[in-house]
Amino acid sequence: MIILNVVWYVENSVEKQHMMGWLEEFLPNTFVVCEERAANEVAIFVCEINRLFDWVKVNRLKRNYPNSIIVPIVAVHLTYSTGIAIELNLQALLIKPLQKQKFLRIVKKLFTSFKEKQAHTLTMLELSQQIAQNHTSPFREAFLRRLIRGEIENEQEIIQASSFVSTDCIPNLVFLIQGYIDVNHNRPVPEDASSVITNVFRQYFADKAPLSFLNFERYLLLLMRIPNDYTSFKHWAEGVLCLHEVIEVLKKDHSIHLFIGIGGVFHQSLQVKESYSQARKARRKPPVDNIHIRFYEDLTKHEQLQKALHYIEEHYDKQITISDVANYINFSSTHFSRLFKKETGRNFVDYVAFTRIIKTLPFLRKYDYTIEKISASSGFNTPNYYSLTFKKYVGLSPTEYRNTKEILFK
Repeated sequence: MIILNVVWYVENSVEKQHMMGWLEEFLPNTFVVCEERAANEVAIFVCEINRLFDWVKVNRLKRNYPNSIIVPIVAVHLTYSTGIAIELNLQALLIKPLQKQKFLRIVKKLFTSFKEKQAHTLTMLELSQQIAQNHTSPFREAFLRRLIRGEIENEQEIIQASSFVSTDCIPNLVFLIQGYIDVNHNRPVPEDASSVITNVFRQYFADKAPLSFLNFERYLLLLMRIPNDYTSFKHWAEGVLCLHEVIEVLKKDHSIHLFIGIGGVFHQSLQVKESYSQARKARRKPPVDNIHIRFYEDLTKHEQLQKALHYIEEHYDKQITISDVANYINFSSTHFSRLFKKETGRNFVDYVAFTRIIKTLPFLRKYDYTIEKISASSGFNTPNYYSLTFKKYVGLSPTEYRNTKEILFK
């Protein structure tokens, strides 16, 4: 019978008891708990990683016990540091919260490896290679989520993450994507619309820019790294062309309509969170050139114009005129009209109409209101004018839009 010495560096006594119980249940009379200094040969070290400094202890154990198996158990707030496990060529890794089945699955692999003296367990080199090829690696996804949330605090964390996220793949801008699918169309509805969208994006951008995708608060985030020569996505003609092609292919071949907010380009990794914030703001505002795409940089930064736009959003259901809004911010109508066009890319009438359309979307999707009622309550003179305006700006009629279903990216 094989007897293996196990040293536990686990502060949480409850978690330690759980793991010891699972081991005894899985392989009775196989593991002996001991102290590091009391054992002639330690087979396994189980080390809790609650602080970044705990990796120093793991490194010492790796150096002093090269033939032992070291299993780090990483606290969720330190998942960004798991690349260190790859650098140390550790054979296993656990991330809290612990789950019995995952724990025992790793134990089984390690035990088999130990008995047969073969690397049946996934080695860290293999893991590193898989992560580089796998767009959905949990390490990579956890790192990217922390990056766009602004939870990465310094460049050192970026460097540590390089073991499982290539520096070339760290994004420099963010797209926020909403998708709608026509469920009443003659073509079959794809079972997994999210996969269809990501696959089409990868097809068109495969040799042009590294991409990553995150399902985030019911939206799909596209994280992209465009060439360093560009300070804006809209200035990258090849990328813009590919984006238009993606949108058209999804619409024509899959009945999927995308509406996208695009943030600015930030070549400093710690600032990518700003691109995400900008993409969210851009998505809420009327587009300038293309109904499907809105760039943050097209939003006005003029304080008085921002005040005017807020006024429009608050009074969209009333018959507001350009004089009303100009007077509100103490501008002449002529000066306000020129400035409005310059700062928003649209004339006043178009902008008000689009704002009204946006405000009616929830009534079409969530409530069974008639077109007549919706148009009357949103400032349009007639239902026909509302329908024509809706088609112009959304690309679908109100009825067609009502027959679409929002894709929830979960």
